[in-house]
Amino acid sequence: MPKAVKRDSRLYRADLLETKMRHLVCKIIHKASLLCGAGVLVVACSVGEPGQIHDPNEAANRKMHEFNKRFDRNFVGPIAGAYGKAVPGGADSALSNLSEHVAVPGEIVNSLLQLNFEEAILNTIRFSFNTVFGLGGLYDFATVAGVEDVDTDFGETLYVLGFPEGEYVELPGFGPSTERAAYGMVVDFFLDPLGRVLPKGSSKFTVPLYFVDKVGDRHNYAETVDSILYDSEDSYAIQRSIYLQNRRYKLEGGVSIDDLEDPYAD
Repeated sequence: MPKAVKRDSRLYRADLLETKMRHLVCKIIHKASLLCGAGVLVVACSVGEPGQIHDPNEAANRKMHEFNKRFDRNFVGPIAGAYGKAVPGGADSALSNLSEHVAVPGEIVNSLLQLNFEEAILNTIRFSFNTVFGLGGLYDFATVAGVEDVDTDFGETLYVLGFPEGEYVELPGFGPSTERAAYGMVVDFFLDPLGRVLPKGSSKFTVPLYFVDKVGDRHNYAETVDSILYDSEDSYAIQRSIYLQNRRYKLEGGVSIDDLEDPYAD
């Protein structure tokens, strides 16, 4: 085949791939916009004072918190302990890297929705580096090369778009959250940009990987988690305060601990 024809063929395939990727991003952004619009009433229905704890359903949340503690004590905690004994540290790190790797395309989409193109480019570079040089994401080559992870989610996208935080909620199995963050979790799950380009059935791999990673985190941070859940006088209030402080710091750049004073404390 003449060189000119080969070159034209390569250019055609590259243009076709670029067109498909643009079309995919447009579809994802459109779907996210629809989901975002559907969630306006859900999040906006309950708006608390900025910087304060807005927990009008504390009684129900405390019941869910006790359920989560029992679930952790009888199920998650023992499994995490067994996982830590059975899985070597190197394998745990590889699984954690892989879990973070498959989440990067979703973070890229959220950065685009936030019009934060610099972060989208950085995570695109990270994904490319770790795919090619990190054995498909098992090794975090990008961080070694100086390209740090930019962590974002649809909850942050809603924040950037101006949606209020909403009520504090305790989710079954997932723990502390807010209405805005909880809705963002649902959208992130359904966006799944990587699942749209991987072969069908890949979710049978990616979803369990997410939960294995969380079990690994439970083992790695067992001392801190146990201290909060089982050693504190009021684990619900402590966990709520820590979650809101960390989440607001991530989104807003920091809040005073006085802003998180528990209005229900004695």
